[in-house]
Amino acid sequence: GDTGDWEVIVGLEVHAQVSSQAKLFSGSPTAFGAGPNSQVSLIDAAMPGML
Repeated sequence: GDTGDWEVIVGLEVHAQVSSQAKLFSGSPTAFGAGPNSQVSLIDAAMPGML
């Protein structure tokens, strides 16, 4: 049928588990089973002005 002024936009969100020893942009470790927030750098936390 007629959609009028509407435009259909379809997007995909993909999740993947990468077997890496460090994060891509910060170099922080990715050890399995570590405590909460123990493997986070300032870049990972996305603090304002970090870029």
